[in-house]
Amino acid sequence: MTDHEPITPNATAQQAKDGLSADTFNAIGNGQYRVMSKHLDFDHIANCRDLGGIATADGHHVKPGMLLRSANLHHASDQDLLALREIGVQNVVDLRTKQEREAEPDRLLSTWNIYELPSFKEMSELGAQLNGVIAHPGTFICHMYTDLLVSKQGIACWSEWLRLLVDRPGSYLFHCTQGKDRTGIAAALILAVLGVDEQTIRDEYLQTNLYMNTETPRLVKMVDKVMPMDVEADITQFLVAAPAYFDAMMQQANQYGGLLGYAQQQLGVTDDDIAFLRATYLQ
Repeated sequence: MTDHEPITPNATAQQAKDGLSADTFNAIGNGQYRVMSKHLDFDHIANCRDLGGIATADGHHVKPGMLLRSANLHHASDQDLLALREIGVQNVVDLRTKQEREAEPDRLLSTWNIYELPSFKEMSELGAQLNGVIAHPGTFICHMYTDLLVSKQGIACWSEWLRLLVDRPGSYLFHCTQGKDRTGIAAALILAVLGVDEQTIRDEYLQTNLYMNTETPRLVKMVDKVMPMDVEADITQFLVAAPAYFDAMMQQANQYGGLLGYAQQQLGVTDDDIAFLRATYLQ
């Protein structure tokens, strides 16, 4: 992989396009992405990337092996878990609800510290989201991103996420179900606090679309189980990281001057916290 080089539609568009409607594919930029984070190729862990190497605005870089993002670890093989241990992972942050965790429990090493930080209240999350997609196509997920920043549960989740990185420094893998929405917000927040510019954070967020093709068939089957038989809807928007979703998040964050301002004003991140995080997770 060549870091930060644009990936053209001719080269990789089909990776993102498989299983998506034409409207959804167009909405995610026709497959044009810049690779910002290093994709880690595991047997049974989807959408796993190391944020190491991403540059900050002042020329520093995120330390490799310190901040990893992924989909859930339910299907992780023994080899996958050992590989994560070799990378140096010490802590796993699970952003899923209790119901999600019980339905697909992570496979974990006994030596890891596990932190459960649900950003949604306990509910039938998939069904609720799909009902929203059906009722408000094209807008529901944007509203969901806004809610994840302003809801009491969301603020508590993101505040504790950044607090963990300060109070218990080390190598972290953080994930939700697909490694897309909640994980994308968690990644965006820590990158902003570390001093990464908005365009780079946006590119890293959109990079998810290069790896969702392996998850799409499984997710479509899962969606079919809860989708009413007589309803036709383009649920593929539920399976992508669209620019509109990132923009909805930024529109909310910009009320505080951006993601860093949001972290300071809403999540309680102090100047000392910022200095410590940058000293710890950058090189």
